[in-house]
Amino acid sequence: MLCKSMTRDHAIAIINETLPSLDDEQVQAVADIAKSMAADDGLPRELTPRELALTEQSKEDFKAGRTYTLDEMDAYLDAAVAERKLACAK
Repeated sequence: MLCKSMTRDHAIAIINETLPSLDDEQVQAVADIAKSMAADDGLPRELTPRELALTEQSKEDFKAGRTYTLDEMDAYLDAAVAERKLACAK
């Protein structure tokens, strides 16, 4: 969980601790993101295969009517924000 108060050293430590648990595709995605950020060319990076698959899945969900109501989405986001705040407080 990223927090505004996270130091560079803390962020690097989290990355180093987390990398070994990632599968090959996830490690490649992290590398692609880091490479893209370092290039600072202003261009968006290519979507990963997982991101492309999730995009297609969301299109199919929408076509099939599998969507959240505004109240459901508000509750989902509120819970996610509360979880991040709790993680940042630790």
